[in-house]
Amino acid sequence: MKKARVFLKALLYPPKGILYIVPPVVFTALILIFATERTESTAAYLIYGMSAYALVILLAAAPKMIGKAKVIVINSRPVQAVSSTQLGKRYLHDIIFRGRIGIYQGMAANFAYALFWGVSGIQYVSSWFVSMAAYYFTLGAIRTYLAIGYHQRAGDVRYEYRCCRRTAWSLFLLNIPMGGMMVLMVRTNAGFSYPGYVIYFSALYTFYMMIFSAVNLAKFRKLGSPILSAAKVVNFISAMMSILGLQTAMISRFSVNGETYRTLMNAVTGGFVFGTVVVLAVYMLVHTITIRKKLDLYEQI
Repeated sequence: MKKARVFLKALLYPPKGILYIVPPVVFTALILIFATERTESTAAYLIYGMSAYALVILLAAAPKMIGKAKVIVINSRPVQAVSSTQLGKRYLHDIIFRGRIGIYQGMAANFAYALFWGVSGIQYVSSWFVSMAAYYFTLGAIRTYLAIGYHQRAGDVRYEYRCCRRTAWSLFLLNIPMGGMMVLMVRTNAGFSYPGYVIYFSALYTFYMMIFSAVNLAKFRKLGSPILSAAKVVNFISAMMSILGLQTAMISRFSVNGETYRTLMNAVTGGFVFGTVVVLAVYMLVHTITIRKKLDLYEQI
């Protein structure tokens, strides 16, 4: 058993030479396979397995690599210049302030997307564009409510938990346009498409945002602010929808397995995302109700 643990540890945390050489080479080979459309060759299947291993060792090394990258970035001249200002210093070193700014940034981006897809939906008479507009508008409305709630909280813990509970209910509302998008993906082959090599950069960014939102979900939960935690839940849901959108683009671009495979994959992933949102909403409701009862009991004592 001890030898097996040592072997697994060596496999999961290889020497730096392997970590720095294998993933770039494997991922470059993977891109070439997709670019040359040799996805069914023997070499392709070998690269698929190696790319999975490369992804695993990168994720295992990610915390340490991110820590080192942060030190380098913090000590860089541009960051030092920003940190010399009062606002810049607060943004870089105050995680709560950064979380609040993040709500406003997400809100502005969501309403901008909603306007763009709404106008496009009317112009092209597209139900897919209209469903996208409804999704982003609902997402922006939820973030607006959280921004207002955080501004008006005045240190009232009960008020924050009420905002969190109402946000949980609003996630069920968000599932309506999300469900509409998923139905269109499955039944009408609607989805995203990216020209040229943009799809690879989009994939990298999407996976980065998924990991980043998951980390922040855990990090902000420890800060004790229900509103900021709820905002990170919304970010996580948005990241999952981006994964679903990327899947439709990847299948549209590279899959040769036909209509049945596309329908199955979109249905499975869409159902998983939809179900995850329901689970998160229910958890938030149960958690806030439990905390409220504890607060009531504490006041009675």
